[in-house]
Amino acid sequence: MVTNEGLPIDYEVFSGNTYEGHTLGDALAKIRDKYEIASVVFVADSAMASSDNLARLEKLKDTISYIVGARIKNMSEDMKAKILDSKNYKEIEPGFSVATFEYNGKRLIVSYSARRAAKDGHDRDKAIVKLSKKLLKSKSTKSHISNSGYRKYLKILGTSNIVIDEEKIKTDSVWDGLHGVITNSSLGTTDALGKYSDLWNVEAAFRVTKHDLAVRPVFHWKPQRVRAHIGICFIAYSLVKNLEYRVGLQYKRLSIETIRQALLRVQTSILFDRKKRIRYGLPSKMKQDAKKIYKLMGISRRITPYIIEKCKR
Repeated sequence: MVTNEGLPIDYEVFSGNTYEGHTLGDALAKIRDKYEIASVVFVADSAMASSDNLARLEKLKDTISYIVGARIKNMSEDMKAKILDSKNYKEIEPGFSVATFEYNGKRLIVSYSARRAAKDGHDRDKAIVKLSKKLLKSKSTKSHISNSGYRKYLKILGTSNIVIDEEKIKTDSVWDGLHGVITNSSLGTTDALGKYSDLWNVEAAFRVTKHDLAVRPVFHWKPQRVRAHIGICFIAYSLVKNLEYRVGLQYKRLSIETIRQALLRVQTSILFDRKKRIRYGLPSKMKQDAKKIYKLMGISRRITPYIIEKCKR
């Protein structure tokens, strides 16, 4: 659980054999009871938008409303035709427009972003280039058909000839820039989309703890030790995230990794004069970002050589 700024508040750990989709009810109940929240707007990506989960949320709609990602490509042909009809969209700002539809008694909000469309097209072009190179190296059906990342752009001719499916690429391209959410909340269209976009704060927390803080793999098997390991990682994440927030608020936006690298380069070499029996500290030169971070944290650091200690003879 994080704030709108991404600052950590709380977390919950489930047994490793628990299906993700089954954690929703317990998690929401604990959040509501522990923090005495009267009204909750649950936001999740399409992976959590199963019919069972939505049915559970509908039963709690007096206190919990939801905004979940929609699999718009998997909807009925009639609905897909409406989504792809540009006449249904209202421009909110240049390069960004929104359409609202009724869908199974809920609101389906679909947004189009020119920037997102450019990224979708770029990512697909990169995938096609990689696929073309692989096809030049091997025409083996088995070596390509098992790769789900490329499979949808492949077409098998005859019994063994594989080619790139240009028709599939063309069909996919019409969805570039489109993204949908389903909601039963009373929030306005732009507010609902804004809440959904805030989901990246939670995703960023998982990304940093997984990669930068190496929360996994976990080399423990007792539940209490696993919880202790994750607790330490959560504390570490809270520290670095608060540092990132303070630096961004008072100086400029720097990523956690940029801050880490800036501070790692702040070093002090130790020089020992055997004749005088004096130990000296020789500070490294600090770059601007490191200087600012130290100042914001109220930490002073010497910039010229100094005596650490005078040793007894």
